[in-house]
Parts: sequence; structure tokens; C-alpha cells
Amino acid sequence: MRGNQEKRLQRVVATLCATLFAVYAFLFVGVYQAPVIEVLYNHVATGKLSFDSYVVGGIISAVLTIFALWLNRFTRFQREWTAMAYLPSTLLLAFVTDIDRSIYVGGWSYDDWIVVISVAMSIYGTLAFVLKRVLFEKIKNIAMGAGRIIWRNLILFVILFCIAGTLSNGEENFKREALTSVRYSKGDVEGALAVGRKSLDASPELTAMRAYIMAGDSLLGERLFEFPQYYGAGGIMPGKVQTSALVPDSVFALIGARPDSAERNMDFLKRLVDTDSANLVARDYYLSSLLLDRQLVGFKDELARLCGDYDVDSLPKHYREALLLCSEFTDDFSLELENDTLFVMFDELRGIERQYDDALVRNNYVRKAFGRTYWWYFLYGI
Repeated sequence: MRGNQEKRLQRVVATLCATLFAVYAFLFVGVYQAPVIEVLYNHVATGKLSFDSYVVGGIISAVLTIFALWLNRFTRFQREWTAMAYLPSTLLLAFVTDIDRSIYVGGWSYDDWIVVISVAMSIYGTLAFVLKRVLFEKIKNIAMGAGRIIWRNLILFVILFCIAGTLSNGEENFKREALTSVRYSKGDVEGALAVGRKSLDASPELTAMRAYIMAGDSLLGERLFEFPQYYGAGGIMPGKVQTSALVPDSVFALIGARPDSAERNMDFLKRLVDTDSANLVARDYYLSSLLLDRQLVGFKDELARLCGDYDVDSLPKHYREALLLCSEFTDDFSLELENDTLFVMFDELRGIERQYDDALVRNNYVRKAFGRTYWWYFLYGI
């Protein structure tokens, strides 16, 4: 009688463990790490097949669960150790999601994983042997409550899931870059720009990717400083070697030319806008670069040279904000606007500054009210 109860309990525990791992693997791959998996998928499939994170997550989840069940026919983890059958599948789950930017430059290495898997499988095999030959033989006739068995397996799963999260790619900027690329490739410009919008952290790759997306919709002058800018004029252009989903040639094609091998971004853009073939995107990149380098006078002069007799009120938001600063800090230029809203806003900023003597407190309050303006970048940014 006890033997039948033990078998039924073991079937329940095995079913519970299989279900728990399958659900976790599906959510881990199909939701949490979906952008990272798509990076790998596109790299392997080279765009020939469409990607569905739920389908891929379901396939990987099913394969790894079946693999664990098959492997456990030999190792025979049972009772409170049943979850240990999923250690190899957990490592494989972490392995397929440990994708970083080295995949773009051909430096993706398996060496560390060979060591990790070798050590883990040695521990796994040794533990299976000891449990099967020593422990299980001694306790097979000892009754154990179902609650105790289930809770111990749940604790093991928590450990395994933490291992998967630790060994997989946890770089948030890489995930943001991947998700931004995925959304933009599907035509969702606003969704792409919304990725990581509330975060103050931004890699050079994500910064260049955002600039590329905005430039394609002629939004550089309107929205560039809504996002963190930590790298000056060099931050809105990609490097000559691809280190993210953004292909440098895509940016150069949008701008209309490629820089020389040792040419600085600013020099390249200046050379480009001085030619008759320069397009509007190149002009926006150049003017935005001047703003990023805080060259207010240079921006004012180049705006007049490149745009001629422009209407100030119709200029993009950041351009107007820069001209207002220029009028504040120089004596030979005054800004005239039909709508005085911009002047009122700047007076509010100065009012906030006067309220707080402590630099850190003042910085925080100005950021809260004006963190998405060029004023914040010019006066307080890095």
C-alpha cells in the first residue's frame, strides 16, 4: 500500500516539477529574454524567417522539459530531489540567452560555457550516483509528507532559476538596444523610443540608435534631449564597427556619405554640409552635434548659414531653446518670438534655481521640471 502511495506521490511531484520548469522556461525565453533571443535568431536566420517570441519560447520550453524528463530516466532524481533533474536544462536555458554584443563582431566565445557546463555536469553526475546508490536505498521505505517534498523541490527550483538569471545576459542596455531594434524594425517608432525612456542610463549604442530613429523621422531637433546624452557629439553616431543591432552603414546611408577612416564625427558632418549634395538629415545631425558640444554661437551662425532666412517660431523645439540661451549669454543676439511661452518657461527655470541654494537639490528640481529640454543639458548635463 505504501509503495503505491509513494509512486502516486512521485508522479504528482514529477508532474508539478515539469509544469513549473516549462512555465518558467517559456516566460524566461518568450517574455523576459525575448529581445536577446531575437538578436540570436536574426543573426542565425539572417532575416529570412519571421520571429515570434511565444512560438520560440514554447519550442525551447518543450525541448528542455522533455530533455530533463528523458535524462531523469537514467539519473532517477526523485522525492525532494526531483527538481535536480532540471539542472542540465537550466544551464542550457542560460546558455541560449547568454548573448552579448560580441555576437556582432564575431567574438562570441563558448570557452567559459564549456568550463561551466563541464563542472556542473560533474557535480550533477556525482550527486545522481550518490543519491541513487546511497540515500534513496536507505529512505525508500521511510514515509515523507507531500508538503515537505514539494517545498524542498520549490526551494531547489528557486536556486536553479537564480542560476539561469545569473548566467544569462543581464546587461539592461543590451536588452534595451535589442528591444528598440525589434520595435523599430516593425515600424513602431514611438514604441522604439519609449524603451528605457525613464532610465537615466544609456549606452553609446543605445544613444546612437535613438538618434538614428529620430533622424529618420526628422525629430532630432525636436526630441534629442528628451533622452540622456552622455557622450557629446560623438554619441549620436555609431562607431565604424558594428557593436549593436544598429548597422553603421544604415546610418551613413541615411546621412548620404561615409566618414573617412580617421575622421572625427564633427569634422565629417561639417565637411558633408559644406557640399551641395548634403541632405536635411546630415544638416540635422550637424546642428545637433553643435548643440551636444555646447557650441551655442557656432550653432546660431551655422543655423543662419544653412537655413537662410528661417522663421524662428517654426524651428524645432531644441533649436529654439538653444537660441534663447544664446540670447541670454551673448550681447550681439536677441531672440524674437511671436509666442512668449518659451520665455515664460525659462523664467520658471530660473525661478526654481533661485529657490534652492543646495546644488544637488536645485539640480534635482530643475531636472524634474525641465529634464527633457536643451536647457537642462546645457546647464546641468555631463
